[in-house]
Amino acid sequence: MTRRHVEQRESYRVLAKRVREASGRGISPTSVNAMVTEVARKCKGAIQMSVELRPKWEGFLLLDEKMVSVRGNQLWFYIGVDSTGDIIHCRAVRELTSTEAMGFLREIVDTLDYKVQGVTTDMDSSLTIAVQRILPGKPHQICLKHAFSSLENAIGYSDVARRQGWNRGNVRQQFEKLRDRKGIWVEKSRREFFDSYQAFKTLSKRHRDIEALRSMLYRIVFAPRRAVALEQLREFKRKRPPLSVLSQKRAAVNFLNRHFDEMMTYHSYRGMPRTTNLIENVNKQIERRVKTIEGFQSPSHAEEYMNLLIAYLRQKPYTDCRGPRRHLNGKSRLEAAGVHLASSDWLRNAITE
Repeated sequence: MTRRHVEQRESYRVLAKRVREASGRGISPTSVNAMVTEVARKCKGAIQMSVELRPKWEGFLLLDEKMVSVRGNQLWFYIGVDSTGDIIHCRAVRELTSTEAMGFLREIVDTLDYKVQGVTTDMDSSLTIAVQRILPGKPHQICLKHAFSSLENAIGYSDVARRQGWNRGNVRQQFEKLRDRKGIWVEKSRREFFDSYQAFKTLSKRHRDIEALRSMLYRIVFAPRRAVALEQLREFKRKRPPLSVLSQKRAAVNFLNRHFDEMMTYHSYRGMPRTTNLIENVNKQIERRVKTIEGFQSPSHAEEYMNLLIAYLRQKPYTDCRGPRRHLNGKSRLEAAGVHLASSDWLRNAITE
């Protein structure tokens, strides 16, 4: 039951139905839930597996958080992933605070004796404070995708692009109505079309100005070298934008002044991830499987189930790696970190004797 639920993402209701179809024996989804919970209770935690197996990590740590529902309330998990892709540690917390984040980092550094070469995080303030206090002096990179998304919000790109799409559709609709109108309705249709077209032209100019700002910011954030990014930033500051987007430019400059060094850290340290893609992939796979449950009955059940999922994900072979990580296809996260398991049975490897 546990294997099918985790590997094939079948819900408890579907599993109960499959048993009934195959054996003729009635079983409730609640009973299936109890079976999976019993197995999950025996599963090793991520930190226990890490202590026992001692993977050969690269030392670049990625940090993020994941939320699950427990009786309608939020329960958060801090998750740590090495740049090899292996999941180092996972810890449940009631709320995302710098104190909880510091406790999580201490467990990684002290219990696992993890040799930190650098840290990559999103723009979460509690994680940033924890890194500064527990790992002072260690290189800290903020995720470029999160940083660029924050810049898009600062210049209002998403809102203008959405309105531009809506206006384009509205103009098209008014034009189609114009061709079909007859008699007295012709003049009214023309006026409606003209008003829509004027609004579209006004917004289009603003959209083009903000799009130009966004393109310049993209060249800064994703520059191939720090020196290139610095030169692009200087040019961005010198260039005078249209008055309609002057305040947006100021907001972008303020953001870059605050975070430029943390955005460019990876240029100075070979192997440091510039985004949190590795850990976002872990969160995405956890989300897919948690969707089949919809919620947990208690925090302890959520923690045990998370241990089960992480044990599976650490031993599940990669299938869609690209670019520099393409050679990892067919290998698991643990194998990528230099661990050779005696058994290919992920569940037996995860269960305590």
